[in-house]
Amino acid sequence: MVEEKKNSSEEIGRMKKNIKLEESISLKEKTDGVIYNSVGTLRYAPRHNSEMVSQALLGTHVKVLEKNKEWLKVQTPDDYTGWIIGSVKLMTQNELQHYHNQPKVIVTSTFATSYEKEDDKSLPVSDLVIGNILILKSETEQYFEVGYPDGRNAYVKQSDTAELSFWLNNIELNGESIVNTAFRFMGVPYLWGGTSSKGLDCSGFTKNVYFMHGIILSRDASQQVNQGQLVDSMGDFSTLLPGDMVFFGTKSKPSTETERDKNSERVVHVGIYIGNNRFIHASDNVHISSFNPDDELYDEFNAKRYLRAKRYIANGHAVNVNRYSL
Repeated sequence: MVEEKKNSSEEIGRMKKNIKLEESISLKEKTDGVIYNSVGTLRYAPRHNSEMVSQALLGTHVKVLEKNKEWLKVQTPDDYTGWIIGSVKLMTQNELQHYHNQPKVIVTSTFATSYEKEDDKSLPVSDLVIGNILILKSETEQYFEVGYPDGRNAYVKQSDTAELSFWLNNIELNGESIVNTAFRFMGVPYLWGGTSSKGLDCSGFTKNVYFMHGIILSRDASQQVNQGQLVDSMGDFSTLLPGDMVFFGTKSKPSTETERDKNSERVVHVGIYIGNNRFIHASDNVHISSFNPDDELYDEFNAKRYLRAKRYIANGHAVNVNRYSL
């Protein structure tokens, strides 16, 4: 009986070792993935009750860094990392290359739905949000036939989407277009870690608006402030143009060596300047505020913690930021 138990323990040990080896081999072969849900949720730790740190949209390529049971630690194209369960179709390098080589469509409506048939009265396949990217399979008069990274097929209205290559080549890269896109998110509720039209935090809002112009901003306001071109740091809003980004937080203070971290500048909020001393930002929801004390939309709290403004588009070109490429 003792020998039988010993053998059983050894067998269980071998099984566990083999399972770990299989997981390691699997992860080694498939260290890339693509998000297949409209929005994939990234958390700080591999637990459902862990803080949401960010989101990744359908069609986003992620690098798989680590595996913990059913959870994957992934890295998004903006170098942000988090833990995700589901939502990722794992791929080998060959599979990923095949995916990249296929034509795509991008969702341009704030919200949309894909359907089983070329009929909006047929069953939905999934919800979609602005910025989602799907495989283009064929085209009819009013619909695109599309494919998901996980193998599902569906139909989306052409009025909600655009061919990705055509869209990229016809982006209006100017401040007016940035502001008009920002207005489309008016009223979307604030969501910590949110980067989709279902819910946005302040930097997720700016990131989404600029992504719809083919520009890849960093994830957080404290990172976005290091991109672009400095326009103002003195509160002279006459130098700003619509589409510039305005940053808020606490200014650095003179300090000793031991107090440096405590007294250093902290960028904690960001919005988009729309002209006439006004800006649009995600705080409670996406809305417009003003720097002007005489304006009915005056935002005293943010006006007092204004730090600087940066420009990311000049003369039809992106400035000190990465562009999205096929």
